Amino acid sequence: MNVFSRSIPFLLLFGVIGLLLLQFLVHLLTESWWFHSVGFSRVFWTRITWQLGLRIVTFVLYSLSLWANYRLAIRWTQEFPLQDWEGSGIDMQTISDRLVLGAIAVVSWVAAAATAPSWETVLKFLHSSQFGIKDPIFQHDVGYYIFHLPFYQGVWTWFFVLLLLELGIAATVYGLSRAGLQLQDWQRYLQGGAKTHLGVLLAAIAALMAIHFWLKRYDLLYGRDGVVFGIGYTDAHARLFVYTVLSSLAVGVAIALLLSIWRRGLALSLRAIGLFILSWFVLSGLVPWIQQQFFVTPNELMAEKPYLQNNIQFTQNAYRLHDVQRQNYPAQAQLNLQALQENQPTIRNIRLWDYRPLLSTYRQLQEIRLYYKFSDVDIDRYTINDAYQQVMLSGRELAYDKLPQEAKTWVNQRLKYTHGYGLVMSPVNRVTPDGLPDLYIKDIPPVSTINLPVNY
Repeated sequence: MNVFSRSIPFLLLFGVIGLLLLQFLVHLLTESWWFHSVGFSRVFWTRITWQLGLRIVTFVLYSLSLWANYRLAIRWTQEFPLQDWEGSGIDMQTISDRLVLGAIAVVSWVAAAATAPSWETVLKFLHSSQFGIKDPIFQHDVGYYIFHLPFYQGVWTWFFVLLLLELGIAATVYGLSRAGLQLQDWQRYLQGGAKTHLGVLLAAIAALMAIHFWLKRYDLLYGRDGVVFGIGYTDAHARLFVYTVLSSLAVGVAIALLLSIWRRGLALSLRAIGLFILSWFVLSGLVPWIQQQFFVTPNELMAEKPYLQNNIQFTQNAYRLHDVQRQNYPAQAQLNLQALQENQPTIRNIRLWDYRPLLSTYRQLQEIRLYYKFSDVDIDRYTINDAYQQVMLSGRELAYDKLPQEAKTWVNQRLKYTHGYGLVMSPVNRVTPDGLPDLYIKDIPPVSTINLPVNY
């Protein structure tokens, strides 16, 4: 009975895991059937394979790296070992190892789940191609920004998060192991292996910051701060310079952190980090502001003209408007009664109604219930009474939030008030004697004065 009672929690745990796996397998099976039915099985299994592969690789590498980092920190804290609880015989180091191992597994699983959606970015990088068009600033092919840059940014994030976690684990271990030291003995917190370990991790983070600022240069091409979307004069002549300088300074900080490992004290590291932070705030704010105020604003059109041309050119390329054939048609003022009579279908479809007052009119006359609304007015064309005619129409949509509070029940929300009801339609060029639109379709249930079927 005792053995059975102890096994109940494990049986419940296995039962929950089994139910979760069953739900996942059912979903996977139905999805695979659907993709197979439309002839895209290869697409489905490619996605699943790469997602699973990224999950496994991330989980394994994160787990091994974090655990190795933890064990290295424990190795360098042998001078300050965790003691057993007095008289209990409980090994605190064993408990600590188990807790950290569980936490590392959870963190690695979360990181793996966050990495899996990047499967498409990885595949684009592995199967990249050239567009044959280079950007005017960095002279990279456009394919670099579609296939390569997102991958590099994703890899940077992957390593940056890993290093931050490693730094957090190491700092926590060293801090707890030296918790009994007095404040005046602060130099003993960072000495020997602990100083080397933390110094290498901080240097690696500084190196990643250098890469971050270097990659951030390319983000200027997607900027929204200028007069147009993309890079502008201030970006090209100030922010680009700032990011380059900050990248170089971050490399200097990494070198200083490595050199400080073999030096006594932390003066070199603190000075390098302080100089970098000060430069970051000053350069990123002051230099672009000076460039904008004193070089761009006084003659903005001339300064931004090349970048406006780049924006127009690449917008045309994106919409394939750069190779449009142009043909001039001379304006001939030859309109007469005969031309008007010959083009009666066009004349009869000249739009007289403006959609804004028409929308207000629809709302006042045809919403009918508080929980219906007209969001906008569309223009369409239908064959009505054997004539192709332009009309204005709006769907009567549901506004569930306008229902009385007592009517917001489960039945009403999911079974009764689930969609709109009908529409309103009127010709673009016709007005009633009262100045209102001549409604072809109106009311609830819809009433139609034309031979046009309506599903509602």
